[in-house]
Amino acid sequence: MQRKFSVDIVFVFTLLIIITISSIFSLIYYKNKNNAIKSAHEKFEKSAQALMQNTDEHMEVVQLAAEIATQIFKKDDLKLAFDSEQSAYLLKVIRTHKHIALFYYGDTKGNFLQIANLNNKIYIKLISRKNDKFQTTFKYYDDNDKVKSTKYDHKSKYDPRLRPWYIGAKEVKKTFWTDPYIFFETGNPGITVSVPVFSKNKTLLGVVGADITLNGLSGFLKEVELTKHGIAYITDAKGYLLAYSREKNIVIRKNGKVRSLKPKELKNPAINAVIDANVNKQKSLSFNGKDYLTAFLPFPNSFGKKWNFTIVAPEDDFTGAMKETLRQMFYISIAGLAIGVFITMLLARKISKPIELLSKDVLEVRNFNLDSDSGVHSHIHEIQVMDNAIRAMKNSLKAFRLYLPSVLVKQLVESGESIEIGGKERDLTLFFSDIADFTTISEKCPPEDLMLQLSEYFDAMTNIIEKEKGTVDKFIGDAVMAFWGAPLPNDNHPLGACHSALQCQRKIKELNAKWGQKGKEQYHTRIGIHSGPVTVGNIGAKQRMNYTVLGDGVNLASRLEGVNKIYKTDIIISHSTYLQVKEFFKCRVLDQIAVKGKDESIKIYELLTESDSLDVKRFTDFANKFQKIYELYLKREWQKAKTLFQEFAKEFDDDHVCQIYIKRCDKYIKEEPNVSWNGATKLNSK
Repeated sequence: MQRKFSVDIVFVFTLLIIITISSIFSLIYYKNKNNAIKSAHEKFEKSAQALMQNTDEHMEVVQLAAEIATQIFKKDDLKLAFDSEQSAYLLKVIRTHKHIALFYYGDTKGNFLQIANLNNKIYIKLISRKNDKFQTTFKYYDDNDKVKSTKYDHKSKYDPRLRPWYIGAKEVKKTFWTDPYIFFETGNPGITVSVPVFSKNKTLLGVVGADITLNGLSGFLKEVELTKHGIAYITDAKGYLLAYSREKNIVIRKNGKVRSLKPKELKNPAINAVIDANVNKQKSLSFNGKDYLTAFLPFPNSFGKKWNFTIVAPEDDFTGAMKETLRQMFYISIAGLAIGVFITMLLARKISKPIELLSKDVLEVRNFNLDSDSGVHSHIHEIQVMDNAIRAMKNSLKAFRLYLPSVLVKQLVESGESIEIGGKERDLTLFFSDIADFTTISEKCPPEDLMLQLSEYFDAMTNIIEKEKGTVDKFIGDAVMAFWGAPLPNDNHPLGACHSALQCQRKIKELNAKWGQKGKEQYHTRIGIHSGPVTVGNIGAKQRMNYTVLGDGVNLASRLEGVNKIYKTDIIISHSTYLQVKEFFKCRVLDQIAVKGKDESIKIYELLTESDSLDVKRFTDFANKFQKIYELYLKREWQKAKTLFQEFAKEFDDDHVCQIYIKRCDKYIKEEPNVSWNGATKLNSK
């Protein structure tokens, strides 16, 4: 029995629609699902490392405070007193670092000076010994460091020389971290970092110590939250808890003795599962129907203690929102598929002609070629309706890319990134360029000529950036903002940015030569480059989005472009970029600066040329000579550095950077900078 042609058309066309839509949405679904899981592992690893680093830095702050304090106790005949520079310093540290419970110094004669911050009360304890007689005095202070009351204790027999922190530092003769022990002052367990103080002839004068209670360390872990349901804890070499991020006392008192709990005694199912699985590195595990991410991180060897950091967090803390989005997308896909098939069946019944062209067009859609045209132009209403339906389907699939150029959209499709507002952190390289004195140039040039010349300039810059696999984010007036490493991953993103910068400068020289012959204004472009973590993704409204980057790294790259004005350079790169490109490019160290809005300083470099360029020897000699003089400058050999900077400037065309350092040397010859000077310069302008 023969079937009607319209029945065959309905069957074939419906099947093609199902295959096309199912393929596209299945591909998007599974790619996003895999990316979500991968992203969860990456985020957990970064979060775990960051938490470990924060804890390590938390301990290092206490250690550094104790080590610095040794400098003020290096006096052979030092007499401990309430109104002394030693007391003032210890008090200042206690007020600044709330996590230090006790800060003190005990000398070899048994004298003892202690600043305490317990239960929001600040007091100083002074033990003075003479001929086996001693007196203990307490002075309590208000928030303005005024003495509120004084108490005396003639019965206390506390001797710092018999305490674990003193004995440990005395034996190892260097910075020493104790195991947990019971504090004399509070009766609670804690840990102490202690540092011996030696005289000039290496004789022990005493020991500086700083206490951290175990509850205080746990409080710090709680403040540095990993995830909503994440757990973190620290154990010592014997497996006893030193800190726990949940609100639970980790100290047990039994039969008059005090000790820390072991992780098993917390009776937490997640922790018990980690212990039973014998986790000794990062891995995933499942129990009670849930997936968990775990990490086991030993403290650095430099710390001197075999302490371990364990972190447990549900995978859903990282992927919950992504999984929910994937589920919603799946349901929408099913609904869209059902609606599409239903409409197709209604329309296809009346189709009788050019089905082959329409079918071919559908196959193009399945291959995600959304710019194809069926070429169907029919006076038959049914055929035209079918053609319009296919066009509508294409437009629906195109909707998410309307806000971006087609090249970038294809990259986004290949990368599998979700097409939604939001972003994620990645290591990228940022590029900012700007034309010097553009305002003056624009005032001299007719608007139409200026637009044409600027468009030619942008075209040249864009071609070079895209050739080096960069993404042009936007044009801001005469400035160009670009980045490397997204949306498609690129392990060599710093190299691409540096290659582009040098090629852009060379291309601009060519354009200037051509423009000069035509009597046009010439452009001098400054470029700033920085590599580091930023947030990359979609920002804007649902109707219109922009794929861009945000973060401190973006601001720093922009600042570096402007810093060229100070040093009269063309290309400046940050230290993080330099570390990744130094084998492939020749660079000259410029300075150590803190840009406007930042307290932390960074080292910056002038990008000179590629390592395989024809004139690399000249630039190598240039950079190496400057480096040696710069090192003399950092060593405070002002006069010698000044003389060599002057010689260098004569040899290399009156180098402006040298002129800056000559002025600085003159300044420091007249007035030596303070001991904390490390060569960094604070910039007060953008």
